[in-house]
Amino acid sequence: MKNLKIYSSILTITTLLFSCGEEKKETVEVIRPVKYVEIKTSNLIGSHTYSGLAKAQEEAALSFRVSGTINRRLAKVGDRVKKGQTLITLDPTDFQVSYTQSAATEKSSIAQIKNADANLKSSEANYLAAKSNYIRYEKLYETNSVSLNEFEQSKANYEAALSSYNAAKSQVVAAKAQAAASGSATQSAENQVSYTRLKAPFEGIISTVNVEQNESVSQGSTVMVLSSEKNPEIEVGIPEIGIAQVKKDQEVTVRFSVIPDKTFIGKVFEVGYSSSGSTYPVTIRLVETDDRIRPGMPADVTFEFSDSQNATSAIVVPPGSVGEDDKGNFVYVLNKKGDSGDVTAKRTPVKVGPLMDKGFEVKEGLQTGQIIAAAGLNVLRDGIVVKLFHESK
Repeated sequence: MKNLKIYSSILTITTLLFSCGEEKKETVEVIRPVKYVEIKTSNLIGSHTYSGLAKAQEEAALSFRVSGTINRRLAKVGDRVKKGQTLITLDPTDFQVSYTQSAATEKSSIAQIKNADANLKSSEANYLAAKSNYIRYEKLYETNSVSLNEFEQSKANYEAALSSYNAAKSQVVAAKAQAAASGSATQSAENQVSYTRLKAPFEGIISTVNVEQNESVSQGSTVMVLSSEKNPEIEVGIPEIGIAQVKKDQEVTVRFSVIPDKTFIGKVFEVGYSSSGSTYPVTIRLVETDDRIRPGMPADVTFEFSDSQNATSAIVVPPGSVGEDDKGNFVYVLNKKGDSGDVTAKRTPVKVGPLMDKGFEVKEGLQTGQIIAAAGLNVLRDGIVVKLFHESK
């Protein structure tokens, strides 16, 4: 009897333990609240800010027109240089030798012209004398005053003198052609010598140096980059939704995070006609500049759009509502689930444009009137049930 009681107690405890275990295994579905936004079309009426970069108004990648070895580097990064200032030189020895040889050949060609001219004058005199003598003998022969032999001799002398005269003229032409070719060769050799000196094409600041002294460089390879220091420009990409409203000479405001104490006024200088990726390049020139502005500095450019007739409508969603993985961009569309107020999150692929100040432009995948999750995409999954989070006003 005592054993039966003990057995009953053990059975009761075991039953209770199993009951507790079963209760622990039961899970309660937690329905998360999610911030949401309703899809609407918007246009660019009002103020819109886009990110851009400062760049030099003029920038030149400097290179030599000849190959050689650098023997002097006269400027370094950060140096301010004047127009025409020598920046780097190559060893000119070989080019100077070529120039000396070309100059000597040209001098010899000029001397040949003088000799040819002297020979031409002599040949011309002989020709004129032989011609006069031939005409005189021709008339005398007609009156039987000279013999046939004497007449034919005068004719032979005349023809020989004419041939020599024509040959002398040809020699002068050839000598002049040779001198011209020699002169061109000398000029080319002189140019080659001058090409060993790399000079600044405009006033500016050295932004890049790619070579060192005694280094060999090839023709056309960039050795330095020179940037103009005055009147920097801002290049900004405008999405297709707003490019139609950007006009040349339109006034904008420009701010630099590194110059927080000043707002700059700029004007649109160039509006790109073809897109670069998903945006169109627009160049801004500042009305008033500042020495603190350097090429490559990020800038915020604010446009004021007020032309409602030319405004283009588009779907723009908050940045936090768009996710990205190896399959591309996506959002979670929230579909109502009966009358309970709960909704189901559906992962929906979308094609997005550039990030604007209000968010991403969505080109494909969404329609007006739909509701999407505005944040918290990392805790959502396809098919999950959530509640719409209504912020208190």
